[in-house]
Amino acid sequence: MTIMLSDIADWVDVGGRRLYLECQGSGSYNVILQSGYGNAGDVWHLAESYPPAVMEGVHTFARVCAYDRPGSIRILTDDNKSGPSLRPSRSDSVAMPRSGADVVDEVHTLLIKAREPGPYVMVGHSLGGAFTLLYARSYPDQVRGLVLVDPAQPFMRRLFPPQVWKTYQEIGLHPDSPLPGYQEEAYDLDSTYNQIEAAPSLRSMPVIILTRSKPEPVPDSLPAGPVREVLTTLNSVWPQAQEEFAASIPGARLIPVPDTTHNVHNQRPDIVIDAIRQVVAEATSRAMTT
Repeated sequence: MTIMLSDIADWVDVGGRRLYLECQGSGSYNVILQSGYGNAGDVWHLAESYPPAVMEGVHTFARVCAYDRPGSIRILTDDNKSGPSLRPSRSDSVAMPRSGADVVDEVHTLLIKAREPGPYVMVGHSLGGAFTLLYARSYPDQVRGLVLVDPAQPFMRRLFPPQVWKTYQEIGLHPDSPLPGYQEEAYDLDSTYNQIEAAPSLRSMPVIILTRSKPEPVPDSLPAGPVREVLTTLNSVWPQAQEEFAASIPGARLIPVPDTTHNVHNQRPDIVIDAIRQVVAEATSRAMTT
């Protein structure tokens, strides 16, 4: 079956509030993109190098959708060009902080209300990777494959010194928004990771985990203190956390992406697009043999 729907870029009512959703293309799978912390859906239109951007590349072989989470921040203009300043999410605001389960429920309702059918291949960057993993474990009959791009996941929590993790948790609950007066999205990280660990095991499906090959730069201007300690700890535990996470999923492929830091999807969109194409092809092959 091929999903044949018109391209959309509009608001969807999800029960008293609106979410901004963009979908393009057609194909046998619907690829759902989940942005990392702080980023709205427009980030998938950004290619710092190796164009096209992920959204433009994927819609040539699959249906692909991205949305603005409440409290996220746009980095591009309305026509997806680089803009002079940051701007608020196009989706209606909600009470913060939230947890991964809130985001999963939101995406599930959004896809139903927008009449965007499965089967889904889900793609998540950073904290969006944690949300994507929780969705796949919560709705196993809907998801046929995963591409996780330098994902946040429960294994990283186990590697943090307890006091540094407590600081990181507080940062997640009380972010310092770059837009004055704007409530940036905030998350209870402990609740999110607890929800993932309590969810049913991930069903058998193709999984590719793309991870950065370089540490995320820590600004020289950032003074010594708790925030700097969190960022340096993230860099130190990240490789081991990704290896342990990949090992926990039978058949998962862990692929370091050359010359990248955390924003792999913007720095090497070509590799992300290729990974999505591979997962779609493998999911299709599996469906034909069952």
